[in-house]
Amino acid sequence: MSGTKRKWLGITAMSALLLLAACGKEGGDGGAAGEPVRPGDAGKTAEAVDPNKAVELTVYSLLGGNYEGFMSSEGQYIQKKYPNFKFNYMLPGTGTTLRDVVSAKTPIDIIISSPDLQQVIDVGLDSDISDLVKKHNYDLGRFIPVTIDMMKQLAGGRVLGLPGRVSSYTLYYNKDLFDKFGVPYLNDKMTWEQILDTAKKLTRTDGGVQYYGFAADIIAMLDMNERAPQYVDTKNVKATLNNEYWKQKFDRTVPLFTMLPNVSDPALLTSLSKSRDLFLKEKRAAILLGINDAGVRAASEKWDLNWDISPYPVFKNAPKEGPQPSTRYYLIANGSKYREEAFAAITQLASDDIQRELVKNGFTPPLQKVDYIDTLGSGIPELKGKNAKALVPLNYGEMNVKDKYYIAARAELITAFNDVVGGLKDTNSALREAEERADKKIAELKNQ
Repeated sequence: MSGTKRKWLGITAMSALLLLAACGKEGGDGGAAGEPVRPGDAGKTAEAVDPNKAVELTVYSLLGGNYEGFMSSEGQYIQKKYPNFKFNYMLPGTGTTLRDVVSAKTPIDIIISSPDLQQVIDVGLDSDISDLVKKHNYDLGRFIPVTIDMMKQLAGGRVLGLPGRVSSYTLYYNKDLFDKFGVPYLNDKMTWEQILDTAKKLTRTDGGVQYYGFAADIIAMLDMNERAPQYVDTKNVKATLNNEYWKQKFDRTVPLFTMLPNVSDPALLTSLSKSRDLFLKEKRAAILLGINDAGVRAASEKWDLNWDISPYPVFKNAPKEGPQPSTRYYLIANGSKYREEAFAAITQLASDDIQRELVKNGFTPPLQKVDYIDTLGSGIPELKGKNAKALVPLNYGEMNVKDKYYIAARAELITAFNDVVGGLKDTNSALREAEERADKKIAELKNQ
């Protein structure tokens, strides 16, 4: 392969977002997650690599995009320390799926992946980099513990790469609707019970227009946890939806979506795209639970409403619950001829110097105990005067194992939730039938 701008076009499917709680588990060979970052270790990169060395790394992204986007969000930051590093950029597509590149023995150095690391493991492109972590005394304790713990869980205790950024969820609210109906703005210490009370005051018809107090990407509600219940039992590969946990979760979550009787289109309030449109375009939703990418989206989409941000709430009886983080991982591919250089590149992306710049540009860091979180979004004019620190949740929930079985089970759980919200089924029936449907889908997937 040659040419720094060689592009491979394709279509990717990104598994849904989110997951895991900062629970003080071991963080890896470089340090225990939860320990203070040791002076001199934070952001340390592979000093064995000459900063002036010229090398061409092949980057395979499972998250879509293009070469220009990669250079803007990653490549340019690597080149700040390694100016002579150049990149080939590949995407999955016809002839360039993971299995295709393995069959063709196409050299790959870095894989950009969502939390669905299983697809990389399945084709044998996973590689344990614990030796590099140990060699360079790299402190894995810098990272939010769940981002390392989930990787190790999926990889049998191995370290396949490093987190580069995380995303999760937060609350957005339309200040004009709060003003219109004389309701006090949200604050940073509200519980879900208080959000429900507030949303009820904002759910009304005015001038023939129906306004909704609350709308959400329902995944953000269902994936809220302290200790994640897996959607699928990893031992017997059976769905685990018809149980007491999900019954309780439905009981306390459904009221947020049923402030009006006879909800004819539950997806209007529960789907990612419809709830966003209801909030941003139609301006009929007062509060939106959405992905915490406001800094990036507000600038690119030119949000035309008077909005602000409030932190992801907790329930009174579950004060440690939080949204699962969706982690962007940078893995070093099995068979890479440039392991040291690839490690230097991904540690550069995770360094405090680069993370500090990314935070200013609105990206939430995968690191814990950083001293620059107050600068979040400070480089984005659209966030000026906004409560940007609320983009980072107080707690992260534990992560579910995200694979094709999880996606199938989650789809049936969402259907069950919408059936309950729409008054079509009671919770017990909806969950029982959802588990049955999920098991059928899982069986089909196992036979593929």
